[in-house]
Amino acid sequence: MRIFFNPAPSSVRASYQSETDEVFRFHKSLPGYRPTPLISLDNMAKDLGVRQIFIKDEGKRFGLKAFKSLGASYAVYRILKDRSGGSLRPEEFLTEKGTSQAGDATFCCATDGNHGRAVAWIAKLLERPAVVFMPQGSVTARIEAIESEGAEVIVVKGGYDEAVKRAAERGKEKNVVVVADVGYPGYLQIPRYIQEGYLTIFRETSNQLKKMGEKAPDILFIQSGVGALASAAALFFPDAENGPALVSVEPTDSACLLHSAEMGDDNPHSVESGGQTIMAGLNCETPSLTAWPPIRDRFDAFISIDDTFAVEAMRLLAREGIVSGESGGAGLAALLAIQRERPDLMGKDLFIKSDKRILLINTESDTDPEGYERIVGESAEQVRNRCLPPPSSL
Repeated sequence: MRIFFNPAPSSVRASYQSETDEVFRFHKSLPGYRPTPLISLDNMAKDLGVRQIFIKDEGKRFGLKAFKSLGASYAVYRILKDRSGGSLRPEEFLTEKGTSQAGDATFCCATDGNHGRAVAWIAKLLERPAVVFMPQGSVTARIEAIESEGAEVIVVKGGYDEAVKRAAERGKEKNVVVVADVGYPGYLQIPRYIQEGYLTIFRETSNQLKKMGEKAPDILFIQSGVGALASAAALFFPDAENGPALVSVEPTDSACLLHSAEMGDDNPHSVESGGQTIMAGLNCETPSLTAWPPIRDRFDAFISIDDTFAVEAMRLLAREGIVSGESGGAGLAALLAIQRERPDLMGKDLFIKSDKRILLINTESDTDPEGYERIVGESAEQVRNRCLPPPSSL
C-alpha cells in the first residue's frame, strides 16, 4: 500500500446546488429510476473499530450493475439540451422534442466495460446506434453485456488509453458523438457533464442519511480511475475545512492520481500500467483533465492498494449479502489495507477512530459473473438470496 497526504487541501467552487438539482431531476425522469440502497454495515464497523460504515450499492442502478449510467445519461441529455439552444427540459429527454435533437447521431466511447454499457443503454433508449471501443484483454461477459444493449464493440490492440484514442478518431466522422468520461486537450465539456451526472449518488445518499436520522459522513473512500466519480465527490462536498475527508483509492500499478499528487506541480501525470490488476474499472493510466483540478485541491489523501485487498473486500461484502465486483469494493479494500499495513494511521492522519462515520460506494456488482464466482466462491444470485433484504438498508 502507498499513501500520500495532501499537504494543504482547499475548498473548490462554493456551490454546485443548481447543477445537482437539474441532475437529480433528470435522473428521476428516466424509466426505472429508483434510489440505490444505502446500507449500514454495523458488524463490519465494529470489526474495524469505527462508529459506522455506510455503503451505497450502485450495483443496482437501472439494472446495469454499475453507477456509470448516471454520468452517461446526463451527458447525453446535456448534449441534446445544448443542441436545442437550452430549451430541452429533463422531462422531455425521451419525448419527440428530445429524440429529434439526437438526429442521425451515433454515440461512441471507450470503456473497460461499465461506461460502454451505459452509453449503449442510453443510445438504445433514444433509438440511436452506439460504437464502443474496449482495451485488449477485456472480459467476454463485459463485451457481451454491451452488445446486449445493441452496440457494436471493437476491441483494440492496446490498453484503455489506446481505446480512448480510437474513439476520438471515430468521433471525427460525420454524425458521430463521442461520450467519453475522460477529458483531454480539445475535449472537455462532455466529461464535465459526466462528472456532474454522478452528483445524484451523493444527493441520494444525503437524503437517505437524513431519513435515517444520521449525520453526514466524516470520511469518504472513493475509488478512482480517471477521476470522474472522485471529482463529483469533491464538487458535492466542496468545503475542505468543514466537509468530510475525501480519500482516493486506486490499484497499485495504475495509480495515476496518486502519482500526480506526489509530483506536486498541480498537473496531471500518466503512469505506465502493466494491466494486470483485477480492478479493471480502475486500470487507468492518465487522469481526466476535467476531473483532476477539484481532486487535486479538495482530496485529503491518495491511496493505492494491491488486488489481495480487493479480493478480501469482495468476500466480506458477500457475507453481508452485497454483490460487489472487483472495483466495487475498493473503498473497503483501502480500509483493510490501512488496518493491516499502516495501523499507525488509525486515529491519526486520517482520523480513523471509533467516533467516525465512513461512506463507501459499491460502484459495480458482478459485471464479470464467472470471475465473481471464482473469487467469492459462490454466484451473485446465491449471495443475494442468502441475505434479503440487506440489514439496515434504505
